[in-house]
Amino acid sequence: MSQHGGGRPHNRGDHTAHLYEQSTKAAFSDAASQDLRARIIGDMRALADFLEAHPELPISPHTSLEVTYFPRTDDDRAAFAEVAQAGALLGRMPGWEGEHYLVEHRAGAGRYRAVAIPERARAQYRAWLTYTGHVCPD
Repeated sequence: MSQHGGGRPHNRGDHTAHLYEQSTKAAFSDAASQDLRARIIGDMRALADFLEAHPELPISPHTSLEVTYFPRTDDDRAAFAEVAQAGALLGRMPGWEGEHYLVEHRAGAGRYRAVAIPERARAQYRAWLTYTGHVCPD
């Protein structure tokens, strides 16, 4: 998984430099407004402060925090381009994880991910959902 975030960030002098230059020009299709973004980040800080102030509350050793961005477009190429754009900003190359095209940044138990799910995979999932409640095991 080092292709999409397991290693250290690349410097801007590597093969992603041209992507970084392009990434500063395009907008993301479903990015939160600056106000909403600030509120979400504030909420995460407030939760961390709350947990720190209440050490008697248990936290699982398997706890993780994930912030995920999904492009909002019906065009696979545009969605993949947004993931590549996020990768350029992170200095990381996107890669495939199963049917998902993604790039990520990890920080301990936390991670940020930009994930594009191709239309084919979304269609398969919608088809699978049609069986819910209609097929029962014997």
